[in-house]
Amino acid sequence: MVLLKILLYGVSHKTTPIEIREHYTIEENKIPEQLAKVLSFPGVKEAVILSTCNRTEYYLYIDQNEFMHGDMLRYLSNHTGYEIAEVISTSYGKSNLDAAKHLFNVATGLDSLIIGETQILSQVKQALAIAIEQRTSGPILNSLFHKSISFSKKMHTKTNLDQLSYNPGSAAVKLFKEEWESISDKRFLLIGSGKMIRLAAKTLFHQGATHITLIGRNEQKVNDLAHEMNVWAKKKHHTGMLSRFFFTADFNHLPMSLAVADGVIVATKAQRYLVTEKTIEEMATIRLTKKKQLFMDLAVPRNIEPSLQYIEGIQVFDMDQISFRLDEIDLDKDKIVKRITSDLLEEVIAFDQWYQERQAVPYLNELHDQAIEIKEKTLSSLERKLPDLTDHQMVLIDKHIQSIINQMKRKPIESLKDLARKKSSRDSKKDLKFFAKALGFSVESENTEDTTEVLIAESEENNVENNKTI
Repeated sequence: MVLLKILLYGVSHKTTPIEIREHYTIEENKIPEQLAKVLSFPGVKEAVILSTCNRTEYYLYIDQNEFMHGDMLRYLSNHTGYEIAEVISTSYGKSNLDAAKHLFNVATGLDSLIIGETQILSQVKQALAIAIEQRTSGPILNSLFHKSISFSKKMHTKTNLDQLSYNPGSAAVKLFKEEWESISDKRFLLIGSGKMIRLAAKTLFHQGATHITLIGRNEQKVNDLAHEMNVWAKKKHHTGMLSRFFFTADFNHLPMSLAVADGVIVATKAQRYLVTEKTIEEMATIRLTKKKQLFMDLAVPRNIEPSLQYIEGIQVFDMDQISFRLDEIDLDKDKIVKRITSDLLEEVIAFDQWYQERQAVPYLNELHDQAIEIKEKTLSSLERKLPDLTDHQMVLIDKHIQSIINQMKRKPIESLKDLARKKSSRDSKKDLKFFAKALGFSVESENTEDTTEVLIAESEENNVENNKTI
């Protein structure tokens, strides 16, 4: 008997501290390779990997008869460098409805470090896109991810959650403002050239910052970003203000750039520390003031050496610490989250029904094939016995026969789906088989991996009323 299941293995900021979590991260260019490894395990039918600065999650669709949890645990052990017992204690697992509910929460931003942030939606979409490109995702995970993405878009359109939430970049700026009542006279250094740095730069500008320096390992990307931001800023400010807000500096002279900065934001994909104790020692020899500096590390793995927080005059915030500081959710946001959670449960239940209905797919396919065969035989017989029928008349007969078939199939289809939607107990499966056998179907066929969708007949049913009027 084929027993299929959705599984999730993962770590996130909610369950695992950053110093452990960063060992689970996967560089974007290595995700295809890791997808191929996971898909090679016996029993794995589909796989999607979601790897962000705050979580690494593996979504799998597996055959329980073949799949061995040990394969995934050994893989995670090799990837992280932790013993299998440590992998078990530092990660979480979910299955079926719980895994689906989790992904809906993730895509909508309800499971984010900063509730409601929208960057995670693009990351979920990117994870699915990579899996589709690598052909490791299929009908089940495609449907789960598409439905969660669609729900997230609907909720962010339907509510004003976006306006009440912070992305990591804007959260960092909020902490700057908590330290300094005004940031217009402060100098900021942003290390990196990705989306998070772009968001942070725009937020700094909106909050009144007038001197923002961009720096990074890829000089061309940094220059392009600075140009883009200056063009954007010119469209935002009125006549009489400075025409240039965003500057660039040479990454090879990082200590010098740090020396003149009050606030620093770092967000790169580097797998190592870019700002180290040695960097700060070099900076200290040329820094002309003892004023306190704030460092925001938005990267995972971290780009700022954690020991910097013990240096006098320097305060370092990593992603977990930013979360702790911004953990107060206002009442408006709380109401919106409760509203979204209620809608989310309905969507997850709808997905679960679709998922359960897939048990009936072989029988629905067989019913569909039998109906097509009967129709074709009937039409062939009519053509032989009534050779004078015109093409137009044959089309009309075809449509009426199809209408009759659709009406006759409706009750069996509804019954098959109802039986399939019952939770996967042995009795419910026996009932499904018994009913299918009574209809004359082959009960041996249990492969629900047919690419034909479970609702294949519904599109035909929807046309019944139209066909009657022809």
